Amino acid sequence: MNKLYTILYVEDEKSIQDFVSVIFKKNNIKNVTFSANGQEALHLYKEEKFDLVITDMFMPIMDGFKLIQEIKILNPKQIFMMVTGLENKDDLIKAIELRVNFFIEKPIKPKKIMSVLNESFDLIAQKKESELARLLLSQYKHSIDNTALVSKADTQGNITYINTKFEEISQYTQEEIVGKNHRILKHKEMPDKVFKDIWKTISAKKIWSGVITNTAKDGSTYIVDSTIIPLLDLNNNIIEYISIRHDITELELYKNSLQKQLDLAVSEVIDTQKEVVYTMGAIGETRSKETGNHVKRVANYSYILAKLAGVSEANAQLLKLASPMHDIGKVGIPDNILNKPGKLTPDEFEIMKEHAYLGYEMLKSSSRDILKTSAIVAYEHHERWDGKGYPRAIEGENIHIFGRITAICDVFDALGSTRCYKKAWPLEKILHLFQKEKAKQFDPNLITLFLANLDKFLKIQSQFKDNI
Repeated sequence: MNKLYTILYVEDEKSIQDFVSVIFKKNNIKNVTFSANGQEALHLYKEEKFDLVITDMFMPIMDGFKLIQEIKILNPKQIFMMVTGLENKDDLIKAIELRVNFFIEKPIKPKKIMSVLNESFDLIAQKKESELARLLLSQYKHSIDNTALVSKADTQGNITYINTKFEEISQYTQEEIVGKNHRILKHKEMPDKVFKDIWKTISAKKIWSGVITNTAKDGSTYIVDSTIIPLLDLNNNIIEYISIRHDITELELYKNSLQKQLDLAVSEVIDTQKEVVYTMGAIGETRSKETGNHVKRVANYSYILAKLAGVSEANAQLLKLASPMHDIGKVGIPDNILNKPGKLTPDEFEIMKEHAYLGYEMLKSSSRDILKTSAIVAYEHHERWDGKGYPRAIEGENIHIFGRITAICDVFDALGSTRCYKKAWPLEKILHLFQKEKAKQFDPNLITLFLANLDKFLKIQSQFKDNI
């Protein structure tokens, strides 16, 4: 029972007031204001809102019925308790018609009033929780409406609602698009099989997520990261679908442009591709205000660890050339997140995690061995041995050995370097973490090899030390 709720008790007989005060005091009920008549109580209510109003039925100047009527004008959801002898059936019906929530019979009995108070406090708690839920839902809706494209569709896939952001990006108004199928937005380059997959997934009462290219009313292209959710009734039947989309057009165009520039650069400087890869690998570090020496150290660490693990010379050299690209996907992460001084929020961290996927998408289509290897490293260097990593949560040897090697080398160098959000860790602390995360975050065999040959890695660390 919450004993901090505010109570307005209206009773004209002083002896009853005193009696009730003793009961309340004995049960540690505080925040109670007493009033001798309805008119005075109404004035108090206008000055201060109360969680519960307890009123006698008959009083001078203004009785309980009139008081309840006046308060309901001010607050239709006010909770009332009426104290009455219940001698007159008509008066009881009148009180019920006024929707009085609780009744206490005269003469008042301590156990009875406390029992009814407990019930009233439970109702107050439910009311406050309901009001909070409505407030949060309103805030969530406002937040989503201002940042995302929202639409609803019926069970046939026909649009029933779009928000203002949807109208703004698609250039269609509510009147123009409601009743139409989402295919009205289909881009000519979007395969039909994507929409078949969407319908198959959501018809099975599952959530579908993916990237869709759409065509606006004027023929222009926009790209959205979409999540489509089937909404179910109490019998688990689909009643409608809601789609939440985020406009990622600029990011996708930038990514495609960067990939084209990257392929062109590599083809034109084939004789110096090692230097090109180092330079491109440093882009992510430069955007996050780190030095290019990070990628050089990770490259050399990766080569040493690969050789120790029995990787062939050719593949170890390939990894050395590819590993500097592990964070190339950071070019697609906003500066305010990438360079935030301090811990990221859960939502910001979700955006930061996208760099692994972005890097893979930029590099995966290349025919060159270095870039194909770089795509693997970018994609898998944040996976964990125990399967709790990202972006795919794969585990153990399902993670490519290039990803497992780079994960250790990247973390070792990152922890040992000063960054915008932290100071460099002492070596002892890093080694303690590696022991702790052995067979959890990291491949246990690789960690054993790394720790047994620590001097080799410390030599590289010293050779390519940052100039701060």
